[in-house]
Amino acid sequence: MKSKLILLVTVAFLALQCSTTKDTEDQDCESTAETVVIDVKGSTETEVNKDLILEVFFPVSNGCGLFNEFKETIDGKIITVSVEAIYKGCICTMDVPTRVALYTFTPTEAGVYTLRFKSTTDTFIEKTITVN
Repeated sequence: MKSKLILLVTVAFLALQCSTTKDTEDQDCESTAETVVIDVKGSTETEVNKDLILEVFFPVSNGCGLFNEFKETIDGKIITVSVEAIYKGCICTMDVPTRVALYTFTPTEAGVYTLRFKSTTDTFIEKTITVN
């Protein structure tokens, strides 16, 4: 009797696992969303045609969130940057982790540049970059 109960529980468990896996595979569990920047770290000086690497910190809304891409708007020497996150996976942890992405700025001429990283819909974290 005990072995029949174990067999029945095992079969039910396997059936449930197969059903859950199939449902997850049929779903499109990938999306993108703009997120805010909470901090930017790095040097504020560089040279013409030399890469300046900045660390950009941003939160994602769950454990499946990762960096996707930077979106830039350039107006002279003012560059506005927003971060797009990508969420891959149907089953995600419900934490709000902070991720880091490396932003590369390569100026083609000398001068003072302003990099504006979007921190809310109408506020920015600004970095003034001097290029020699």
